[in-house]
Amino acid sequence: MFDLVKSCSLTPTHSQRCTYRNLHSFELVILKQSSSETRVKMLLNLTSILFSLIFMFPLGKFVSSCIYKAAGDKVVLSFDGAKSQEDNDLRWTHNKQKVYIRKGSQIKVNKLNVNEDGSLILENIQKDQSGEYKGIMYDADGKLITETVQELCVLEPVAEPIVLVECVENGVNLNCTAVNVTEVVVSWMKNGKKANMTHAVLHISSSELKPGDTFSCTLRNQISKKSAKNVEPECSETDKSEKKYLFGLDLWWTLVILTGGGGFLLILFIICLVCVSCCCRPNKRKAKREEQHQLVSLMPYHLNQPDDQQKPVTSFG
Repeated sequence: MFDLVKSCSLTPTHSQRCTYRNLHSFELVILKQSSSETRVKMLLNLTSILFSLIFMFPLGKFVSSCIYKAAGDKVVLSFDGAKSQEDNDLRWTHNKQKVYIRKGSQIKVNKLNVNEDGSLILENIQKDQSGEYKGIMYDADGKLITETVQELCVLEPVAEPIVLVECVENGVNLNCTAVNVTEVVVSWMKNGKKANMTHAVLHISSSELKPGDTFSCTLRNQISKKSAKNVEPECSETDKSEKKYLFGLDLWWTLVILTGGGGFLLILFIICLVCVSCCCRPNKRKAKREEQHQLVSLMPYHLNQPDDQQKPVTSFG
């Protein structure tokens, strides 16, 4: 065995340099890197490997992001600069279903229109036309010229929202709602300034709500956006747990108006029934009298009464 003398020092690169000496002045130098530096190098190596895998196995040569369009629009899907010639073969598919096939000058499938340069034309598009569209172009010898894959997303324009105000015990709830709301982003405005809130329901505490505060919401998707009209919530301290508003009108007053209208219609209906009954009553009385008269005329006393039973006439003198 050799007696070794160990001496270690820290290098400027934060590595540990250790030297082992024996009696014969033999030196063994060992560099020990810190654990943090080792982890950084491992992460860099892992990142390099991932990038290499990505370039070795590409995800798709011609795949593009989704093209957002509004329902009813016109869309033209092209080959990004490439134009079809008369002798080229052309194929278009929608969700792997053939919609257009041309071999030379002969058209085999013609479910959708194609212009002179081979671009697919979609007019008055609807939501069911969303999906993947793939176009392939070959030359006369069957050699691939170009291809494209495009994803089409058809959306309905956003409807104008309204803000419903509900007074609650500890403040007020504002609900941004609209018809046919799907895949939208909600934003709020308070006194004309953007509020840090993206939920459909906005709660304002009693301490935050000040007289004259106005609120509005905006709904937005990839093709359109609409904003609601400003509302000014007013809630008294006594009815925050029960009071509700609809389009700025107190719910209690709405019920009063509906009840009054219903009562008026009920009274009008009763008056009509009374008038109809009064008109029918004289006719019933007249019919009853005629029936009684006919019965009296058919009685035997009136039919077979003798002449001598008539009332005697008294003569004087």
